[in-house]
Amino acid sequence: MDRVHVRFEPGGESVPVLAGSAVHAAACAAGVALDAPCGGLGRCGRCLVRVDGPVFPPTRDELRLITREDLARGVRLACRARVRGDVTVHVTKREAPVIVTGSTSSSAPEVEPPTERGIDALEDSPYLLGAAVDIGTTTVVASLVDLENGDVLGTSGMLNVQYPWGADVMTRVTMAMHEGVAILAHPIAMQVERMLSNLLDAVGAGPADLREIAIVGNTVMTNAFLGADLTPLGAAPYSGAVLDATYISAARAGMPRFELATCYVLPGASAFVGADVVAGVLATNLDQQSDRALMLDLGTNAEMVLTIPEGLLAASAAAGPALEGAGITAGMRAEPGAIERVWLVDGDIALATVGGIAPVGICGSGVLDLVAAMLDAGVLDASGRLITGVPGPVGSRVIERDDVRVFVVDADAGVVFSQKDVRAVQLAVGAVRTALDLLLAESGVRADEVSKVLVAGGFGYHVDARSLVRLGMVPAVWAEKISFVGNTAIEGARLALISTAMRRKAEKIARAVSTLSLADHPQFHERYIASLEFPRL
Repeated sequence: MDRVHVRFEPGGESVPVLAGSAVHAAACAAGVALDAPCGGLGRCGRCLVRVDGPVFPPTRDELRLITREDLARGVRLACRARVRGDVTVHVTKREAPVIVTGSTSSSAPEVEPPTERGIDALEDSPYLLGAAVDIGTTTVVASLVDLENGDVLGTSGMLNVQYPWGADVMTRVTMAMHEGVAILAHPIAMQVERMLSNLLDAVGAGPADLREIAIVGNTVMTNAFLGADLTPLGAAPYSGAVLDATYISAARAGMPRFELATCYVLPGASAFVGADVVAGVLATNLDQQSDRALMLDLGTNAEMVLTIPEGLLAASAAAGPALEGAGITAGMRAEPGAIERVWLVDGDIALATVGGIAPVGICGSGVLDLVAAMLDAGVLDASGRLITGVPGPVGSRVIERDDVRVFVVDADAGVVFSQKDVRAVQLAVGAVRTALDLLLAESGVRADEVSKVLVAGGFGYHVDARSLVRLGMVPAVWAEKISFVGNTAIEGARLALISTAMRRKAEKIARAVSTLSLADHPQFHERYIASLEFPRL
């Protein structure tokens, strides 16, 4: 079959592909990130591009999701448009997301001299460097670290290049099971190599100056980085994944530029409680708490760890993409223009956006604030039903549009929140609350006995604790016990990078974590249904 060239603008990336290939596949090969949360299955309609050049006619999915006017000017779904010859694909330029890269650490280990690990500086080089990398489902964060004193010399965050293969880990696992793990492993290795190269360039160092890399992420992400078979993570009982701490050369991991570097992948506790959670426990010293404390990492997958007399008890809830702004009518990531704060003032709602510019959509933290405000204003009842006829400015925002009831968040920007969006939030809130309730019940700990709640992760950094309580995601007695600790995963990776003792401690933490399985829990369904209703005040 003939090969053709696909060029992407505005970046100018070009890649040869076989005629008949989908634009989505070409974008993945070229390292161009498209917004395709369904993983290229033709369901979400988010991977819109404009194609100049010979392509096959629109598919049924495109006719359903794209207007005739847009089709006439070349707008197509990247996952469905197949190229017949050389084409130029115009991708809508997206601003970089706001990515939380730092955290508050409760651990302050003494930096281990690199020479004690057999690492000596190169002749004529003033550098002896390492890196900490957090491979998240949505974002990748990398920090360049001075191995001799533990200082962070620079940090970078980017959207995970695997995003075109699905917004959630299970979609990516399915893709890897059909196409092979290399479809995920190769792009992420290239991305990490590129990010670290840019950080090295910024301080005037070279690839040979990078000697160690500490890697964390959920179990799917770390196994994909290692190139391990993801089939064990595709179905129950989810056993057989790589959980042990693993050393691998950077070259073997797909980063040939760093020929002198060794990667240390931190251990995971289970299929759904990965190295990022272990790193979070390490960074916060959660395992050293004498009383009951809980760490909650909010995102598409919400992980939680509770201290118990026997050690640590953890659970993972599939909260869904709503907490990241995906799957919402006007949802978006935390990019400039995303509504990130909503509150009531003088009988109406007030908004704040990322970057302080005009709204263009709403991200996860704004979604939770908005639903809390709607509940307080009485335009949303405990069952999650939007209510019309409520007097006042907020009430006038509930309208019928195309036979669908919506709440108008910003009329000028066309940002609305539908009844379907409310249901998506209910499902996310219910999943997290059910997991928390079952975790407490299993441990025999009452909610009021938990002395502190540490909310970790980039999403958690932007959330208002009052909204979490108002929606019933967490018990009301935790309102004054919540603190936000940022990206503890990257900090835990840094600690393991600079200290063998911290690596041993991470491995001890992984062994100490017991995982509560929710999928087959006899009370899960009943509690989940009960958790879907918002609190009645």
